[in-house]
Amino acid sequence: MMKSKVYVYGLCNVFYDAYYIKGLNEVVGKVNFNISKFPLFKQGTFAVIIENTNSVKKIIIDSGDSNEIDLMSLQWCDVYGKINYDKTVWQHGEMAKKIISIGPGFGIKIWNLFKTLFYMGVNFYKFKTNISNKRDFVANYWRQYKRLYISKYYPEVSSKNEVFFISSIWRKEKDTNDYRALFIECCKENRKVVFEGGFASRTDGNNLGYDNLVTSAKIPLKVYVKKIKKSAIVFNTPAVLSCHGWKLAEFLALGKAIITTPHFNELPADLLNYEHLIYANNKETIQKAIDELITDENLKKQIQIAGREYFEEYLAPEAVIKKILRH
Repeated sequence: MMKSKVYVYGLCNVFYDAYYIKGLNEVVGKVNFNISKFPLFKQGTFAVIIENTNSVKKIIIDSGDSNEIDLMSLQWCDVYGKINYDKTVWQHGEMAKKIISIGPGFGIKIWNLFKTLFYMGVNFYKFKTNISNKRDFVANYWRQYKRLYISKYYPEVSSKNEVFFISSIWRKEKDTNDYRALFIECCKENRKVVFEGGFASRTDGNNLGYDNLVTSAKIPLKVYVKKIKKSAIVFNTPAVLSCHGWKLAEFLALGKAIITTPHFNELPADLLNYEHLIYANNKETIQKAIDELITDENLKKQIQIAGREYFEEYLAPEAVIKKILRH
């Protein structure tokens, strides 16, 4: 029986798309980077062609922060996997049937240094006449290498009362900033909590009024993940353009006890309150959730286990690819 041939659009953003390249490698087979089989999509498009003896399947995976749909990509593909999907925007017509919610992923490393340099060099040489932003194209291979392998994202025993949280201050996302500030303040006010972290200072020096909550610590990714694993609880809120941020997927992969504000976009399946996580959207409910998770070890463990199970069923790279292939 002839194996499937897997072609990935050569101008994809490997920093964001390594997650799905891993899924394809695991589920279907080794990917081949190509542009001649594809329309001239804009740089950063993650398009896939899977060829079998008697069939061809064309796939788009859209990991953009916006809930907008790329019409050229939608017309071309058979399945359009969308991380930040708003059904109220696309709910009618034949084209909408192609779109499925795949939920958030996050940046992972899939190649060692040699393979990163190999693929970067070969793909740059092969596709250079079509690369609109050469600096970004090259940088995304390096950014992929600076991430961690997904095998590093596994649950560990967490602290009972130590909480670690560090996050960015977004210039245009006041609600996100305010929710994060509220969580930091609630942790600092709670005498049961030993808190570490705060906001990371903006590179332009303008911390938008949150200076009293800024931490001077510079945390490398490996240390950040280690501290998150140990943290008794974590906090999530939609980020840029109300998107599902990487943090949500990372926290679920790590089996964390999550407190989150409500989601704006669709998920592949509902995350249930007091089963997979706890929803909170004001000071009173955030304080209550912190207290419950710090004091009720059984509740915390239940949420940790259910969250990891959700990740494995719906969000892991292999699970996403299998869902797309079933559609």
